[in-house]
Amino acid sequence: MPLFAVNKPLGLTSHDVVDLARKKLGERRIGHTGTLDPLATGLLILASGPHTKLIPFLSGEEKEYIAWISFGATTPTLDAEGPIEAVVPANFSQSRLRHALESFLTLKTQVPPAYSAVKVKGMRAYEAARKGQALELAPRPVRYLEVELLAFDPEPKARKIGRGAKGWRLDERGQPAELPPPLGRFPTAVVRLVVGAGTYVRAFARDLGKALGTEAFLSGLVRTRVGKIDLAAARSPEDLEAARIPETAALPFPTVELSHTEVRRVLEGVPLPIPVTGLVGLTDKRGKLVAVAEGDGFKLRIRRVFK
Repeated sequence: MPLFAVNKPLGLTSHDVVDLARKKLGERRIGHTGTLDPLATGLLILASGPHTKLIPFLSGEEKEYIAWISFGATTPTLDAEGPIEAVVPANFSQSRLRHALESFLTLKTQVPPAYSAVKVKGMRAYEAARKGQALELAPRPVRYLEVELLAFDPEPKARKIGRGAKGWRLDERGQPAELPPPLGRFPTAVVRLVVGAGTYVRAFARDLGKALGTEAFLSGLVRTRVGKIDLAAARSPEDLEAARIPETAALPFPTVELSHTEVRRVLEGVPLPIPVTGLVGLTDKRGKLVAVAEGDGFKLRIRRVFK
């Protein structure tokens, strides 16, 4: 099982977790399916060895978050890294807040944060921002699938969260969510989000503030799900053995079990006459992933092989 569901702690970069996994596993080929900022916590899926070839198939999956959005101020990075850049009044009702949240469900494009990995003419946006250069970032496609207000507090407040019947939410019997040190007593909404790949929650915080006639920043973030993998399956980066998950559990498409003869043909690169349409995972009799293939309804074309 060369996939790992890791619960990234506060303060570590995603690359820090990858480096730790490289040392523990003695494997240089380690990747992940989607970056978490240092001040965010939660689910980070790692792939090791040949199974880093799975990353393109997993990184486009929808993601669920619980986000703390603080109103009345902003920061250069749009999160709790600081410093506070501007303080403005934040006067709005919860009814208006709920209406603003609902508007994101129809949003199609969004401008990424200035501090992001987006490239413009070969330069990363965050590199330009650190040099004081203002790059003009074009809007990018986004998908907000679910937006739900969970709480509204007078200041950022660390709460316990747990998995419910309809996603993660606040739960006094759940696990503690760790937030960065607060930058001030700013009114704060706790929001559950389900978004498509490439959506920046920091941009969501910025634009939610604008919609309410104020400024806002992300004062805390927990990623609770990536595709079919849930935070409940995640373990500490120090305990990678317990963090292992089956490759097939993470696949966003169905699997087909092959005979021993068919496995040999796949490893030789021979197309199989199986009437499947779209992507499919091919496993051996033990359930081990052999390959990812794509069918046209008549035969399968092998996309990736895992020996």
